[in-house]
Amino acid sequence: MLKIITFFLVTLIYFNITACTSIDAPQTNNSITQWDFDHQVQFIQTNLTKNSYLLEIIPNNKINFERLATFLLRKSYSLCGSYHYKLEMAQGIEGFDSKRAMPSYIFPSLIAKVECNNNQTN
Repeated sequence: MLKIITFFLVTLIYFNITACTSIDAPQTNNSITQWDFDHQVQFIQTNLTKNSYLLEIIPNNKINFERLATFLLRKSYSLCGSYHYKLEMAQGIEGFDSKRAMPSYIFPSLIAKVECNNNQTN
């Protein structure tokens, strides 16, 4: 009888733990998490308005800041279709000596607001 009770308790705990892992974080309808295979970067693109986006580039240990910043510029260009856009950095900018001064610091995500200017003149 003790084995049956122990089996049911272990099974109940197992299902409780695995049920919690499948719960997704709430996201708004205009927020999309994506993976760029060319740059090996995960990012979240949020559509604020018709010509305005919020890009959050999620860092990992394998990708350096230069690649994240380059991806931000290229993604902004692809969203707007031209170089007529404005970038407003919200967080995630590294300093020149950041890695030497704080070698074990985990840098936050690179977040920028991209505003496209469709009234460009050629």
